[in-house]
Formats: sequence, C-alpha cells, structure tokens
Amino acid sequence: MNPDKLFNYLDGKLSPTEREELEDQLIRDPELQRQFGMARKIHERMSGDVREVILDEPPGAARGRQIMRRVTIVFLALIFINTIVGVAVIGLLESKRHQARTATEQNRKDVAIALQKAAANALPTPSLDVDEIKISVPPKQQDAMVEKVSAAAQKAGGSAAKNLSSENGTLVFAEIPTKRVNQFRDALAQLGAVLPAAPSPAPGSGNAILQIRITQRSE
Repeated sequence: MNPDKLFNYLDGKLSPTEREELEDQLIRDPELQRQFGMARKIHERMSGDVREVILDEPPGAARGRQIMRRVTIVFLALIFINTIVGVAVIGLLESKRHQARTATEQNRKDVAIALQKAAANALPTPSLDVDEIKISVPPKQQDAMVEKVSAAAQKAGGSAAKNLSSENGTLVFAEIPTKRVNQFRDALAQLGAVLPAAPSPAPGSGNAILQIRITQRSE
C-alpha cells in the first residue's frame, strides 16, 4: 500500500469509492492495519504541529512540512519492504531446512535398501531344481522350523540363514562341511524333510551349500 494514500485517507482527500476500498482492505489485511496505525500516529503528531503554527508562519514552513511528510512516507515504505524481505528470508531458510531433512531421510532409506540388497546378494540365488530339500509344516510354524534347521546346521558344524519368504514358502540356505552333509540330511529327515537323492560326495574338505524350502502344510 502506498503510504501517501493512507495520509490522504486521514486528511479526508480520498473519494468515497477509494475510501470504501481502503476500509475493506484494512478489515482483511493485518499488515495494512499495522501500517495504518503508524501513519495515524504520525498524522496526529503532524496535525498537532500544524495547530501550534501561528497564522503568520515564517516562509518555508509549509515546505518543511512537505519534506517531513515525504520522509515519513519513505520511512513507512522502507518498513514495508523490510517486512516483506524478512518474511521471504524466513520462508527460504525454512524451505532449505525442509529439503535438508528430506535429503537425510532419503539417504537413510537408500542405505537401508543397499544393505538389504547386499545381504540378499551374499546368499546363493534361490533355485527350484530337484536338489532342493522340502519341509512341510502346519500353518504359522515356518519360523519355528527355520530355527530347528539352523540348530541342525550348527550341530553338523555349519550354519543356516533365512533368505526369502513368499507364497511358495520360506527359503533357508545352509552351509555345511562336505564331510558332514549326510549328518545334516539325516537331521532334516527327522524333521520331516523330503530329501532328494544324495549328491555324489565332493572331494576335498570344503563346504556344501544346501537349499531348504519350508512350506505351509494344508490341513
């Protein structure tokens, strides 16, 4: 809002239409209300100064009041610009903070996804070939069977890790010393596993990877 228009309103120099428009804006705009309050205080002071001036005021007094009024208008304009700049800076800083928080959250998600992929890649690729060992269990007992398979793998000197779960069941990969694979297979048979034909023993003292699929038994 042009400060000069506020002074014209206070001086009664606005047309009825302009006066109504300004009053409507004052009702809706808190910032304009603040500017109007400052303008009214300045106007009252200026009006008081004018009342104190005698009729035969010295030359140049009117020009001095005009200069003072212009300076006041510039002052109000600077306050208005200052307010707008301040609001813009606060909005910009808040936007940067929001972007930084979003970037941090995204980085955390990316790291979590990368770790999950790395863990999955560290295990053998699941396959559905004839060498897969299958175990059927009652509903909601798949996790318990995973623990039993892991315990059997440890007894055979190896380890087991759960890989994937889907509608086809839960996959478990066991890494067992080659010389103790048969011991592990016997333990799985006691757990109710359907064992494929035993593979030919591999030479050497390395480890063998066995794939066990635990499925839900229909009742």
